[in-house]
Amino acid sequence: MIRTVSRILTTTAPRAASAVRTLPALASRTMAACALASSARLPAVSAVSIRALSTSTPLRGNGSVDSDLSHTLSEEIDYEAKQAAEEGEPEFIQAFTNKTGFKIKSQLGDNRVVMVKQFGSETITVSFDVSEILNVDDPIADISVYRENEEGDAVKEAERKAEDTPEDFPICFTATFAKPGAPVLHMELECEEGEIGVDHMKFLPDEESAIAGTTEKDWARRQVYCGPIYGQLSDDLKENIDEFLAERNVDTALTLFMQDFIEYKEQGEYLNWLKSFKKFIEA
Repeated sequence: MIRTVSRILTTTAPRAASAVRTLPALASRTMAACALASSARLPAVSAVSIRALSTSTPLRGNGSVDSDLSHTLSEEIDYEAKQAAEEGEPEFIQAFTNKTGFKIKSQLGDNRVVMVKQFGSETITVSFDVSEILNVDDPIADISVYRENEEGDAVKEAERKAEDTPEDFPICFTATFAKPGAPVLHMELECEEGEIGVDHMKFLPDEESAIAGTTEKDWARRQVYCGPIYGQLSDDLKENIDEFLAERNVDTALTLFMQDFIEYKEQGEYLNWLKSFKKFIEA
């Protein structure tokens, strides 16, 4: 539901914005004309009328639907909290961390998820964002497409079932490899359907420059040479890089885990969003 609304807002906002931009000039001309046309025939508003109008404005910012909205939010919170309590922490998280050695750093209210592990003298850091779930196609209800034949009758031409919609969604993420006495390898990657693609391979002076999530550090990373076009590398080199990643658990299993963890974390973030919404309404 939330994802569908966000798409609706995204697609309709530009039209609304353009409409608003045309209003000031039109409004100023209309108001001036109305003022000239009506000043002679409209009676003066009495002081009593002005006072009556001013006192009719609510003193507080509570709207007429706030109580209903708060009640609906409470019901939604109770439902989501009950579901979360029944499911608990999914087993796939512990199974993945036990197998790979990654430690997960995730905070409620923060979209960014960071996973860290040691591989010999290397420190490996994988980062991804829960907002990547927005890349998933919304579930589509059963759709039937019809066309008219020569007699004007509707004939079914195509059909799509909701279960035909893929559950997989692409994820952009980074993997950083740091070890003493060497520049830091920072890789910008993307995955879809279990396959990992390399967008950029950069070398940075230190680990902080590679993993810090600040605007300044991100801007600095963008100034660094992004590396050659990966597809133009020799097949032997690409094969060795793939093996390098797989040996460090940057592989298909990681991509599937990220998808599952994003969906799991998004549910917690949604519950927290509902609670914040309710707190705002009731303030």
